[in-house]
Amino acid sequence: MTKRKPIVGISLKMYQNQLKEAQHFAQKISELTGQVEAVEQFMCPGMGVLYPVSVLLRETNIGLGAQNMAPVAYGAYTGEFSIDSLLDMEGTYVELGHIERRRIFGESDDMINQKVLLALEKNVIPVLCIGESEHSEDYEEIKNLLLKQLFLALNQVPHKQAEKVILAYEPAWAVGKTLAASAVHVHAVHGIIRECLTELYSYETAQKTRIIYGGSVSQENVQLIVSDENVDGVFVGRFGHDPERYANIVKTVKMIKEGKGCLE
Repeated sequence: MTKRKPIVGISLKMYQNQLKEAQHFAQKISELTGQVEAVEQFMCPGMGVLYPVSVLLRETNIGLGAQNMAPVAYGAYTGEFSIDSLLDMEGTYVELGHIERRRIFGESDDMINQKVLLALEKNVIPVLCIGESEHSEDYEEIKNLLLKQLFLALNQVPHKQAEKVILAYEPAWAVGKTLAASAVHVHAVHGIIRECLTELYSYETAQKTRIIYGGSVSQENVQLIVSDENVDGVFVGRFGHDPERYANIVKTVKMIKEGKGCLE
């Protein structure tokens, strides 16, 4: 079995929009987890505070990510965010294909594919969000849906590049809700995603690709979620807005993946 480095990401969406608030949060996170090496971390601040947060993260082990980017690096795209700006801020991750981008802003599979290709071309790691819209226990149906999403989003992405993509399984019915998807469901679907990667690429690619879960992740449920070998970490949302709770999530992922049990 290929050893994959565990990863924890956090997206602040549009919840922290003022400089002092965003800087205070980034500073606190940096103090609590910024020197952790066993778990790869990245933070996606709100777009309006991206630069000041990037400055605070530079001396830490926490990577900077953007919540979105334009499908091209340069041109007449009024109001869009260029990947070149992210690179200038030393950003190394970009969140793509989130359900809110798909639903609210009408992003198509083709546009998401363009963004994935551009990110890889610029050596930025795409955090590609995939998942079903409605709750279902029909795993054959879920597999067909995920296979289609992956086929379209990773179109023209070669094997070696595909391994760099972080897949974030985020079922729309669990995003922003009170409860996350059950650990049993998360484990089953992560296994299915590896099956899809095996069919689209190879067993080797499937084993090298990291897959994380997002959707109401908290310090209370993360232990069960990451206990399966196919789950490489989590993508945290609002339950990580408290720096202490976020730090506990990182510590739990570290301990589980190191085989040391969990925090008391």
